[in-house]
Amino acid sequence: MASQQPPPSPPLSVPTTIGALTDDLLREVFLRLPDLPSLVCAAFTCRPFLHAVRSSPPFRRRFRALHAPPLLALFREPDMSAIVPAASRSSDPAIAGAFADLLRDDDASEWRTYSQIPYSDGFVQFVNRSTELVVSYNPHMPSLAIFPKKPHDEPYLEFHTLPPDQEHQSPSRVVCVRHDCSWACARVAVFSSHAMKWQIFPESRKPLLQGDMHTICTVVDRFVCWLDPGEDCILALNTATFQFCRMDLPASLRGSYSRFKIGQIKDGRLCMVNVQECTLSVWLWTPDNLGVGRFVLHKMFPLHTIVKEITKRPVEDNVDVGDLMEVISGFVYLSVVYSRDRQSSEWFLSFCLETAEVNLLFKETRRSYCPVDPYIMVWPPSLIHNKEGSETEVTGDSAGADGPVHTKEASPVLFTALQSFKEALIDGDGTKIAEMEAFLLDAELGSLLNRITTLDVALAAGRDRVLRIGARPDICREEMGREGWWQMFKEVLWRASSRLFAS
Repeated sequence: MASQQPPPSPPLSVPTTIGALTDDLLREVFLRLPDLPSLVCAAFTCRPFLHAVRSSPPFRRRFRALHAPPLLALFREPDMSAIVPAASRSSDPAIAGAFADLLRDDDASEWRTYSQIPYSDGFVQFVNRSTELVVSYNPHMPSLAIFPKKPHDEPYLEFHTLPPDQEHQSPSRVVCVRHDCSWACARVAVFSSHAMKWQIFPESRKPLLQGDMHTICTVVDRFVCWLDPGEDCILALNTATFQFCRMDLPASLRGSYSRFKIGQIKDGRLCMVNVQECTLSVWLWTPDNLGVGRFVLHKMFPLHTIVKEITKRPVEDNVDVGDLMEVISGFVYLSVVYSRDRQSSEWFLSFCLETAEVNLLFKETRRSYCPVDPYIMVWPPSLIHNKEGSETEVTGDSAGADGPVHTKEASPVLFTALQSFKEALIDGDGTKIAEMEAFLLDAELGSLLNRITTLDVALAAGRDRVLRIGARPDICREEMGREGWWQMFKEVLWRASSRLFAS
C-alpha cells in the first residue's frame, strides 16, 4: 500500500509593514492623531507619509474640522509675558522660557515699546524715540496701525494682512484703510502679492459712524471689523467688494461689547460668540430675503453642565468665563473659573460649536486676573502641496532632522506692501496727500521694520522650541535619535490604527 504524501506546506506569509499602508488608510490613521503638531511629526517621517497629507485637500479639511488649532502660548496683557501650556507636560526649562523677553528693547533701535500700554488686544505698541510717533503691530495677523502725530487733525493708517486661501494658492493681500478719528471719510487700498502693486479705491465721503472710535480692529476671513462701543455696532469692510457695511448688535448684547468675540464657524460664515449668565450663545450674520444682513441667534450652550466633567465641580457651583479669547474655524478658546471661589483654578478650554465637544488645553492652579491673548498654530504651508523648491526638504525616505520646524520664513507680504506704499501715492493726485503725510518717513519705516523683524524672529524661535521639544513629548523627542523616534512613532501609529479597526 502506497504511503500518503504529507500535505504541502502553506506558503510563508509576508508580514505587513507600516510602509505597505495605502494613502487612504494612512489618512484614516492620521485623522486619529491627537493634534496638528503630531500630524507634522508624522508627515515629515518619510516621503509617502508627506505625500498622503499633501495630496488630499479633503483630508486636510476633515482634520481641521476635527481638531482645534493648537494653542502654543497665552500672552498676558500688558507686558506680553507668556503662559506655555506645553511646560506642564515637559521637564525641560527651555519650554517655560520659550517666549521670554519678547518686548526687550535694544538701545540702538529708534523704536521702543510704549511704556504705558506695551501690549493690548494682540498688538504691541511701539513709539519712536525722536518723533514720539506711536504705532501698533499685531505679529499674529500681521497688522500695523500708524496713529496720527496730531490727534483729531490727521488720519489714521491701518494695514491688515488678509490670509490667502492656501488650498487654491490665492495671493496674499494687504488692505490699507485710511480714516479720520470720526470716520467722516475713508479710503481703501489693496496690495496683491501676485501683481505686486497697490490698487487705490475712491474716497468714501459718506460718514460711516457718528462719533470717535479708537478700538483696534479684528480681521476675520473676508471681513475687517471695527467695534464701536458707543453705537453698539460693528463696522465691517467686505474684502471681496471693498465696501463698508454697518452690523448692528442684537438688542440683548448692546452695552456688553467686552463679553463677545467675532469669528467664523466651520463653513466660513461670520459669527459672534458671547457669554452671558453662564450661557455661551452663537449669532450668525445672515442676510434676509432683501439681502439685508443681521445677527441671528444660532445656538446656546449652558456652560455649567458642559464643563463639569473637566472641572470636577458640582453642577450647582457658579461657573463663569474668565476670558473669552478667540473664535477660529468653529472652535472657541476660553477659560472658566468659579466666581464665588477666590482661590479657584482657571481651566483653559477649546470648545467645538458644531459638536459641543470641550477639550482641556491646560489648567492654571491660580486664576489670572489680567486679559490674555492666544498664540495659535496655523496650518503649515509646507503641508499644502509638494512643489519644486519647497521650503521644507525631505531627503531620501525620511525628513531631514530640521524638516518640520526649522523652515526658512519668507519676508511677510506686509513688509513688501509697506515699502511700496508711498510710491503708489506719488502719481500727481492731490487727494492722496493726506496718506503721504500720515505715512512714515523712509528712515522711520526702515528702522521700524528692523524692530518688527526682531520681534517676529523671537516669536518664531519660541514657537519652534515649543513644537520641537514640548508640543507632544511622547512623539517628538529629538534627543532619542532617528531610530528611537521612528520606533516610538510606529507605536503611536499602531495605537491609532488599532482604534480605527476596532471602530
